[in-house]
Amino acid sequence: MRLDAAYVKHLAAVAGFSSCGISKAGVSSSHVEFLNNWLKSGFNAGMRYMQENVSLRENPALLLENAKSVISVVLNYFPAEQPTDKNFVISKYALGQDYHDLMKSKLQNMLDEIIKKYPEIRARVFTDTAPVLERYFAMSSGLGYIGKNTCLITPHSGSWVFIGEIICDAESDYDSPVLINCGNCTRCVDACPVGALSEKGLNANKCISYHTIESKEKTPSGIAEKVTNQLFGCDICQDVCPHNKNTKYSTCDELQLHNAVQNIVPEDLTEISNREFNRRFKGTSLLRAGRKKIIENFQNLKTENR
Repeated sequence: MRLDAAYVKHLAAVAGFSSCGISKAGVSSSHVEFLNNWLKSGFNAGMRYMQENVSLRENPALLLENAKSVISVVLNYFPAEQPTDKNFVISKYALGQDYHDLMKSKLQNMLDEIIKKYPEIRARVFTDTAPVLERYFAMSSGLGYIGKNTCLITPHSGSWVFIGEIICDAESDYDSPVLINCGNCTRCVDACPVGALSEKGLNANKCISYHTIESKEKTPSGIAEKVTNQLFGCDICQDVCPHNKNTKYSTCDELQLHNAVQNIVPEDLTEISNREFNRRFKGTSLLRAGRKKIIENFQNLKTENR
């Protein structure tokens, strides 16, 4: 069984994805070494799950028996409208609906169509939450390259993209890497106020995005004092990237500015319950941090920016 690459990419476009590429289901030894060194350096901070299932990240065949191909897709999320008259910033990826269910739904619709033509195929869909080296496979399939800010940078949407994939047991024609790179540019490295970026990758122990979203601990004072207006996440290393200068707006309705996010008033979060917070922000990525974390983040903002 051999997949028709053109057909697969047509289905990706119909599903609403910005781009699609196909690569072999294998990880280079150099990338595995980089990952292992990153973990040994403790750059995953409190994200202990990154240390688990390392073998699954290195070998997709452990996620799907006899895996041969990875169909990677990206979806532009750059919003046409952003919150106005705010003295704080929410990362652009979180301004619309939470992308996890959206990406999985689109991927499943795409896979359903593939199965109609190839009923014997075995495949699984993934996006973000599974132990899959998404940026690596997207890069291998020609969708972009991994920049010095550690984001996947694509030719047409810059780094403002969500990534998803279908791992399957069928072969296909494979794409080649794109011919763009960071060159001598170090704008993202230089712009990071906490020095989280280096040739070793992203050090989450220092990253503002990690501390305002993922971390379950109180933000260290050395990091908190560098926070200016970041309420949820941090886009500094993406905002300064030259490849993001002329990014077109996303055409996906679900990823446009969510009403609850637009109207969030951090001061008022102390007056509502966790249950009310969850109801109000249902379907958004703000639930990932939770009410108490966002309140803490707001309290960390520099006084002159509030």
